[in-house]
Amino acid sequence: MRIRRPTALGLAFALLAASVGPALAHHSLVERVKDGPAAASTRESYRYLELGESSDNDTTKLQWYNRGKELADLAVLQDGGSAEAHFALFANWGRWLQTDGWLKNSFRLPAVWKELDRTLELDPNHPDALAAKGGMYLQLPRFLGGDVDKAVPLLVRSIELDPHGVGARLELADCYMHKHRPDAARELAAAAMRLAIEQDKPRFIRRAEALLEEAGPGPQQTEAKR
Repeated sequence: MRIRRPTALGLAFALLAASVGPALAHHSLVERVKDGPAAASTRESYRYLELGESSDNDTTKLQWYNRGKELADLAVLQDGGSAEAHFALFANWGRWLQTDGWLKNSFRLPAVWKELDRTLELDPNHPDALAAKGGMYLQLPRFLGGDVDKAVPLLVRSIELDPHGVGARLELADCYMHKHRPDAARELAAAAMRLAIEQDKPRFIRRAEALLEEAGPGPQQTEAKR
């Protein structure tokens, strides 16, 4: 897969989209890491990422993401051919930069993007990297490379690869709302809601609720009210 690098501003938009909406497709990143030279470091890196995601305190977030980045750096040194190690570095570093502030860290953004680029070079079927790239195409302004039509197949493929993923479903539902397909968006948001409840992900539940409200009642619900 050939990966086009966006501008630093473009990456900022993409990572912001990944954080306010879901960028991570998989219900547990830790579970997907296969045994290998960097497995232990990568799993620990993902655990710190999840701790950061679950915190509401920026200082605490920075501590968790920084520790996750340190472990991901180690994982890349241990196994430079590990897609999971590179994605763990992308995710922790990107979240750290966003939390700390884009403006003062903008010069680091191209290096962060390279980690997503490398992830997809090593594993074109990495569901979370596909979801992140799909989210980028969805959220970026068109003049920075945004394209909903390009987002859709990436997100569809991410869901195929990870049937339990909540994030990609929510992003794809958002795509369908942009494409004026509320019925398709409603179906995806409802499925995402069920999965988010099962996986105890309150942030995703709130976003699914918002998408369901935006999509409005389905034909059967409308008919029942008559």
